[in-house]
Amino acid sequence: MDKSNSQQKKKLVMNYVYAILIGILVIACAVTIALVSTNNSPNRTDVGDDGIDVSTTTYVVPMQNATIAKDYIGTELQYNDTLKQWEIHKAIDFVAGDNLDVYAVADGTVSNVYTNYLEGTVIEISHDDGIVSIYKSLASDVSVAVGDVVSAGQVIGQASDSMSKELNTGVHLHFEMTLNGVKVDPNDYLSLGDK
Repeated sequence: MDKSNSQQKKKLVMNYVYAILIGILVIACAVTIALVSTNNSPNRTDVGDDGIDVSTTTYVVPMQNATIAKDYIGTELQYNDTLKQWEIHKAIDFVAGDNLDVYAVADGTVSNVYTNYLEGTVIEISHDDGIVSIYKSLASDVSVAVGDVVSAGQVIGQASDSMSKELNTGVHLHFEMTLNGVKVDPNDYLSLGDK
């Protein structure tokens, strides 16, 4: 009799375990379906290499026929030949070819335009989803003002050597992007092909 009670208790425990496992499986399936549905929505986000959500908005390259003098590297020091020091470079430096025009990378609103000695003339454009594109080392005669609504591919200014912090780079665009105020890798947003 003890043996049959023991077997019944084992069966009861196993039934509880199976019920719990089936419940977990059902919940996991529901969560997966919810995530798939969310990821197929037009406003979905993906995760970039740095673990930050990347908007699915299409971004254009800010300069045509330019080469990359210095790429974004957020974790390793790079030598700044102008300042003669090692520093982190959370931007992409585009060296201008024949065309000095700088383009807005996406639709947005100009949120700031200013000039200072270290950065040169700077334009900041606010985009959807907390993204801000930042264009430094521009010539002083920019073609936009704070509050202007711009379209992707619209000329907003021209590259120059106004950024004294990177004077030895010559005429170039120092391009940054932020997400909710934190610098992110523009490579996660721009299609730059083989660099």
